[in-house]
Amino acid sequence: MLNNVPEAINRMARNVVVNHPNAFNIQLFRKNVTRSGAGEETVDGNPTLGGLAVLNTGDEEQFEYAYVGNGYALPADPFGASPMMDRKDANTGGIDEFRFLIEPEGPSGSAEWFDVRTNDVIYVLLGDGPNPARIAFEVVGYETTSNIPPYTTRYVTNRRDDLHLPAVPVEDIEDGALDES
Repeated sequence: MLNNVPEAINRMARNVVVNHPNAFNIQLFRKNVTRSGAGEETVDGNPTLGGLAVLNTGDEEQFEYAYVGNGYALPADPFGASPMMDRKDANTGGIDEFRFLIEPEGPSGSAEWFDVRTNDVIYVLLGDGPNPARIAFEVVGYETTSNIPPYTTRYVTNRRDDLHLPAVPVEDIEDGALDES
């Protein structure tokens, strides 16, 4: 009975994100470890690297980003005061974190559906046409606005200017992986 409310909120949130005029098209990429022997040796269930336990994929040196799917992202930044320029004609932004509501292209249960995880990278596609500009954001955390499962999720992201890619056609990306090793 209590699940009806958050399930309805999640369905509504998906409809809003997919159909909102300010939503961006995105491409989601997931980090995959490419070093030989990854995950073979373990200490308490955690993979090791040179005998030391690896905390997460951020510790790995050899990896690539593999294409997961297309989706939609709606900025969901909370309003807060931010510093202004000396001329008082523009704000300079107060935080380095960005929040998005992210929905896959397909509904749950379809082949186009994916789950968003920490360390995933989303490329926000700017513009129309065959070669849109792309801005990279890495998912660093999650937030919820309800306290009843299934939770409504907002994704906390950081800009990743080091992962900037030149604009390339979507067809070229879907067939291969982005090498970042």
